Parts: sequence; C-alpha cells; structure tokens
Amino acid sequence: MRTKKSGGIGVYGFSILLILVFFAALAFPYFLKMKSGIYKISCKEIRRKIETAVTNYHFNNTHSIAQPGKRVDLDMLMARGYLMEIQYCPEGGKYFFGPKGEILCSQHYPKPEPEDSAGKNTSINVPKGKEND
Repeated sequence: MRTKKSGGIGVYGFSILLILVFFAALAFPYFLKMKSGIYKISCKEIRRKIETAVTNYHFNNTHSIAQPGKRVDLDMLMARGYLMEIQYCPEGGKYFFGPKGEILCSQHYPKPEPEDSAGKNTSINVPKGKEND
C-alpha cells in the first residue's frame, strides 16, 4: 500500500513560482522607469516653488540673486521667509540659475549645450543633403 508524501511544493507549485518570477523580472524595468519619472516630476515641482520664492525676493529687494551658473541659496530664501521649508532634488541634484534666470537641476535639467561663435547651437543635427537649404 502507498503512503501519501507530505511537505514540498511539488511540480505545480514550482511551475507557478517560476511563472511569478518571470513576470516580476519583466515588470522590474518598468518599475524603475516609473520611479525615475516620479522623481523628475517631484524635482520639477520643487524648482517651481524655488522660482516663485526667487520672484518674490526680487519684488521685495533691489539686489538680484539670479546669476547664471550660481547655485541657489535655499538657506537664505528660507531665513528671509520666502520658502517654508528647504526641499532637495530626490536624486541628489543641485539647483542653480540658468542663463535666463530660470532654476535648473544638475540631475534632471543639465546645462544647455555650448554654442559656437556664430551663436548657433552645436547640438542641432542637420540631415545630410540639407545643409544648403
């Protein structure tokens, strides 16, 4: 007479586990991309708050703090009451002023491409055969 084995997951349990691991491996890159997108949106909102604080500072002061390439002094804006709290980029970027006074993040919005001496952006790619049009 046969006795029933107990314990172990068996073939069906192992195959279900294998399928779940397969789907988890497929979903993981999408999860990372979604996480990066959320960080980018969060950084954009923080930059918007800082731009509002800098604008309010400029309305109340004659001295401009917006100098291209200079880091934004978040501590000063908070100490003077223009920011309620200091928030940082979720991915560790540093905020600085862009060429037009806008707030940029070193992680999500790097410095613009260098321009050549004629003032044209050197990163623009012209399709072959269209150079003289």
